[in-house]
Amino acid sequence: MNTPWSKLIVLGIMAAGVMVLAKCFSARKPVPQPKPKTFYDVITEDDKRLRADIKTAKPVKKENVQEQTEFSPEDLQAEKLFELALAQRKMARLPGISYKLMVDYCREIIEKYPDSDYAPKVRRMLGEVPKQYWQQYNITKQETNP
Repeated sequence: MNTPWSKLIVLGIMAAGVMVLAKCFSARKPVPQPKPKTFYDVITEDDKRLRADIKTAKPVKKENVQEQTEFSPEDLQAEKLFELALAQRKMARLPGISYKLMVDYCREIIEKYPDSDYAPKVRRMLGEVPKQYWQQYNITKQETNP
């Protein structure tokens, strides 16, 4: 152990040990980063938000609520178009797919069924189309006001 090489090796090992210990005791705990949202998470949030009822200024008459136990064909058609618009919105979030069909379905609901429960929902959906597409699809502020 008296040779210069052995002393140099022991000194190197000790220096490496001190560095490892210093790193262990001085290392900061990593700050937990929030998980990035997956496509499924974004779609689920959209689904909940867009299906939620919108409070309107129109008062609801109690007698209409009690009488409306059956759905009219117009309500069913409006619901079908809403579901199609919602599905197209989900697909439009993927690269390479446009919002064209969603905008068309929304406009059809607004034109044919303006008094349905789905008209304010599709207006909100149109309002959430990215602004860069508004000019391309001729979306106006009047179409997006629920």
